[in-house]
Amino acid sequence: MMRMFKECLLVVLLSVSLVGNAAQTPSPVPTNGLVLWLDAADATTMTLDAQNRLQRWSDKSAKANDATVDGAASAPERIANALNGHSVVRFSGVSGFLGNTLRKANGPVTVLIVSRRLPEHAPVDPWQRLFSSRPQTADNDNVLPNFAISLQQSDAYAPTISVLELQDVPIGPYAVGRNVVGNAENFKGDIAEILVYDRQFASLAQQQAAYQYLANKWSVTVPRQADTWTRVGPLGKLPKPGDAGLPLSDQANAGNWIFDSKLSDDFNGDVLDSVRWHVNNAQGNESLGRKPALFRPANAFLADGNLNIVFRKETLPQKYVKLGFKDYSSAMVRTIDRSFYGYYEARAKPMNSAGSSAFWLAWTGMADNATEIDIFEIGGKTKDSAHDRKYNMNAHLWATPQSSEHIANGSVWISPWRLAEDFHVYGFDWQPDTLRWYVDGVLVRETKNTHFFFPMQIIFDSEAMWNWFGVVDDADLPSTFRVDYVKVWQRSR
Repeated sequence: MMRMFKECLLVVLLSVSLVGNAAQTPSPVPTNGLVLWLDAADATTMTLDAQNRLQRWSDKSAKANDATVDGAASAPERIANALNGHSVVRFSGVSGFLGNTLRKANGPVTVLIVSRRLPEHAPVDPWQRLFSSRPQTADNDNVLPNFAISLQQSDAYAPTISVLELQDVPIGPYAVGRNVVGNAENFKGDIAEILVYDRQFASLAQQQAAYQYLANKWSVTVPRQADTWTRVGPLGKLPKPGDAGLPLSDQANAGNWIFDSKLSDDFNGDVLDSVRWHVNNAQGNESLGRKPALFRPANAFLADGNLNIVFRKETLPQKYVKLGFKDYSSAMVRTIDRSFYGYYEARAKPMNSAGSSAFWLAWTGMADNATEIDIFEIGGKTKDSAHDRKYNMNAHLWATPQSSEHIANGSVWISPWRLAEDFHVYGFDWQPDTLRWYVDGVLVRETKNTHFFFPMQIIFDSEAMWNWFGVVDDADLPSTFRVDYVKVWQRSR
């Protein structure tokens, strides 16, 4: 398996160049949580001088968070009929706008900005600010709780949506087209619209509504990257478990679920069901593990009502040492049958070491048909403690009859707790059009299903991921990945 993940940075920027023409169907701006809305297309929000330079840019969010220019004599200009028939605000790289605090308390924030730079405005110094928030003047705006959106772009660029999502920060005082403090990093180019929310989008549908509003208005195409949403911050209110025969995320049974007893297991027996499960045992062409840890059947067993997968230090047979396996062993358990669209749920506790704990779906049985969906890959205790809270999700396409190109679609949700501390319920909804990941019944990631249309096996395993989670500390071994149950449902319609 190839592991792909996205680092969570203090300041995160997703700049997406948008090209083409979008349908001009009216799409309203999502207003829930909107605390700043600066719209260059609305002339009524602009206070201009005789030279058509902006002195004040009024907030349309009904929160009265207006922005005033920092240099009246060199203020940005309103340029009419500049982009899809709408006006834009043109910044000269000299001045910008300043605004007050939008929220004093810590919390989530989402910022979306449509901007561009024309060839006649380039080249410029990179790292110019589109938006800056600086509640602490002692630090620069790249150090939390300060934050900024910058484009490391010195040349011209097409209309672009820049997106920033953060958790647990105040918002403002803010600046548009410059740093809040010091009149530095001034932007040169056009800004069309700014939306600031004091929340994160709660689903892919909410995120796409905001993208679609901007796309329709400014005649740009919603990018492929907008087809994926990942939660930022805590889970919020958890669903109450009531009916164990239904997915925790859907206790009302909106999916009309049918329980699949053949693929489900409560692991309450004494011995793993050999009709349902296979434990890799170095036979045939099956995976031997990720070097230096060898998959050994003795490391997978039932006890205390759990499937236990152990990562341990031990002396390995010389024939495996010659192949590159040395000093460590673990295990892989997989279903004999393959499964398809449906809901997959496991209650599990990752191991408290740098040995991985993974719950995934895969089929690599043919050279021209190889797919993988990682419901989770967790490093429970690593030298970089930030890994301990990363819930890594991914989907890989390795090969099809048409192509051997590797395609990966992954992201990370940062948990408020160390994932190895306790059992939690992890769910995955695999549908023909959508893939959804859940933790304790709450949606944490959603993406369009573009490639995953093949039945796969269900797999639990632990591997040595030295390049990702770091080398395991022998003092943490043996460590155990525990799975209380795995349940599978299919929709009845």
